[in-house]
Amino acid sequence: MFKKTFACAALLALASFGAHAQTPVTPSSNGVADADKEDWIVLFNGKDLKGWTPKIAKHDLGDNFGNTFRVEGGLLKVRYDKYTSFDGQFGHLFYKDPYSYYRLVVEYRFVGQQAPGNPGAWALRNSGAMLHSPDPHTMPRDQTFPISIEGQLLGGNSDGKPRPTANMCSPGTEIVFQGKLYKDHCLNSSSPTFDGEQWVRAEFLVHGSGSITHFVNGQKVLEYEMPQYGGGVVDNYDATTKLDGKLIDSGYISLQSESHPIDFRKVELLNLAGCMDKAATNYKSYYVKPVPEDCTFAEGAKPAMRRPGEYPVSAEALPQEGIPKGRLEGPFEFRSKIIEGTVRRYWIFVPAQYNEKKPQAANVLVFQDGQRATNPKGPLRLDQVMENLIAKGKMPVTIGIFITPGNLSETYPTDLDMRNPNHRKEEYDALNDTYARFLIEEMLPEVARKYKLTDDPEKRAIGGTSSGAICAFTVAWHRPDYFRRVISMIGSYTSIGYSPAVDGKPMIPGGDLYPTLIRKNPIKPIRIYLQDGEHDLSNEHGNWFLANQQMVSAFEYANARADKAGTLGTRYEVKYRWGDGAHSDAHGGALLPDILTWIWNND
Repeated sequence: MFKKTFACAALLALASFGAHAQTPVTPSSNGVADADKEDWIVLFNGKDLKGWTPKIAKHDLGDNFGNTFRVEGGLLKVRYDKYTSFDGQFGHLFYKDPYSYYRLVVEYRFVGQQAPGNPGAWALRNSGAMLHSPDPHTMPRDQTFPISIEGQLLGGNSDGKPRPTANMCSPGTEIVFQGKLYKDHCLNSSSPTFDGEQWVRAEFLVHGSGSITHFVNGQKVLEYEMPQYGGGVVDNYDATTKLDGKLIDSGYISLQSESHPIDFRKVELLNLAGCMDKAATNYKSYYVKPVPEDCTFAEGAKPAMRRPGEYPVSAEALPQEGIPKGRLEGPFEFRSKIIEGTVRRYWIFVPAQYNEKKPQAANVLVFQDGQRATNPKGPLRLDQVMENLIAKGKMPVTIGIFITPGNLSETYPTDLDMRNPNHRKEEYDALNDTYARFLIEEMLPEVARKYKLTDDPEKRAIGGTSSGAICAFTVAWHRPDYFRRVISMIGSYTSIGYSPAVDGKPMIPGGDLYPTLIRKNPIKPIRIYLQDGEHDLSNEHGNWFLANQQMVSAFEYANARADKAGTLGTRYEVKYRWGDGAHSDAHGGALLPDILTWIWNND
């Protein structure tokens, strides 16, 4: 990419990350012990583009226009011989899996001449390995570069002038260099210049949102830290994917086509995130980021360590012998008339204890972001937890209704997987009663056509994580005659839903108003469990951990005020648990059995 300076809106006060660069180690298969043996992942197999997907500007995802990316003679080649003109058709070849902590090695050489219609001399012998790239599905058709950190690959111009390689460029991002926010678009490394068509080995050591270190032919040439959204040199992007100031801790890897032919003979990756528990059978000594859920143990062995923010999946989230199996139905597709133009998916969990021949009204649990709530590999696994707890008598027979946010489309996109539909903010972060009406007037009746549901608000619970949590509270706030029990994990009681007054339209408040509303309104019959972590988000919308503490403080104040005044009637029933995690479902998932037990029992 070309070099250009951009002003930064604000310098964030960010804590220094403790990871340090390491001297690169050549991949080897002669490790002395399994724990020390490096398990390199071969991203390019030398035969085909299996595992890779092209995204070329002005073309749809998956369209390998002009056979730009091809495999010939064991090399991954980038070519433009079928282009009439390059014409701004910048391309990126994405690998299928995202990574956070890793060592990436690419061996490359520049060949031939630039494509006709190229963007200019800056793109001569210029390519890159894009780090922390977004999911390519989020890139609009005409977006030129992914919002990412680029490990820029350059070749010399054979003119005797220095032109280093393995530089850093920042399309839509910024980094911290030598303790200061770096405002220029590119930062040169200290590497030598490589003229001609010689092979070069570039290596990138990435520690999540901490340090990133570049090596060339085994020598360290550049180090910086704290990759984050910000800056410019990116266009035609989806603004919701660029939250300036937010650190970037993971993403996809992509290889660039920028108008000059280039060959890659090796693209390999060593994952540095994994099981760091020495008691586990898959422990690796070189891991720097623990992933406890990846650990496997021999029979009788126990985990030996835990780090902040790490919470194991609950035993109740796993299938258990002797437990009657419930049934997860769906996904079903539903088009709302109340939230016009939206389509969503939902699942229904029916416990084995629900008697369909002689049905009795079952309790109801509605949970937002249903695609994640039911993910069998996720931290929540809500249907499995319900199955175990109901069988053990720790919660009543309950029908689970797990609903995704709406998407503005004719049909629900089949490729969203765990990602958010495009109408989530408008539904979840709004303080009005629209979503409550959707549940009460449309969704509950839809499920009640098949199953007998309670009409007792004390036997209906609603929950969610993040914006799904504030959505759940909003429903109970507006309609405690329908829902009185709330599960709130990492709740977004912040200003996400705020809009200023514009063109005669009134200001729309955000969720940070709730503590004020709780303090200044009569107490409502709500029982709520709040969970959050001390390292949760802090950005332009607010500080999540402080916001959740403000919610608890407001509930306590409202109860104390009523007690002091001798006011008869209900009080807020509140339980909360703070952890040491970030904006993650892991802690809430670990607590889920306790949460569900408490939410249904009047202890």
